[in-house]
Amino acid sequence: MKFIKLIIISLVFLSLLITGISLLFPSKVIASRAIEVNTSAEKIAYFTADLSHWKEWMSDWKENKVELVNNTAHIGTQTIRFLNKTATKVNYEWVATGQSPYLVTFEWTLLKDSAYVIHWSFEQNVKWYPWEKFQTLLNDKLIGAKMELELQHLQEAINNKTLP
Repeated sequence: MKFIKLIIISLVFLSLLITGISLLFPSKVIASRAIEVNTSAEKIAYFTADLSHWKEWMSDWKENKVELVNNTAHIGTQTIRFLNKTATKVNYEWVATGQSPYLVTFEWTLLKDSAYVIHWSFEQNVKWYPWEKFQTLLNDKLIGAKMELELQHLQEAINNKTLP
């Protein structure tokens, strides 16, 4: 009986400790990457603000079936929905099964002449649950590496494509 009581008390204490540690992590996590490209704002908008053009630079879109319906893309267990666009920015909601949704933003800023910085960010708000908080520790590593690769593909697409 003492052993069972010790196990229960230990599990409760361990759960409270893990929850307490997870509360130290932020509820809003942002993974972002940027790249410099010599091009026009129109060309950046062409590739980033229209989901139908993502197939020209997003490797997952080349390898998997993508369904586009009313400014929303369905690819595997993920859904990407267009939210809004300005002259220098576009926002999407990116939902992956089992995760809180991401606010995905592409923003381009003129540096000089025709040199732009394209800034791509994934912003996620998570609840207080320890498993969600600990999952955010991996976001920058996993998402960031993928973002760097896709930004290189975007740069290649921009450099190789002439707009209609």
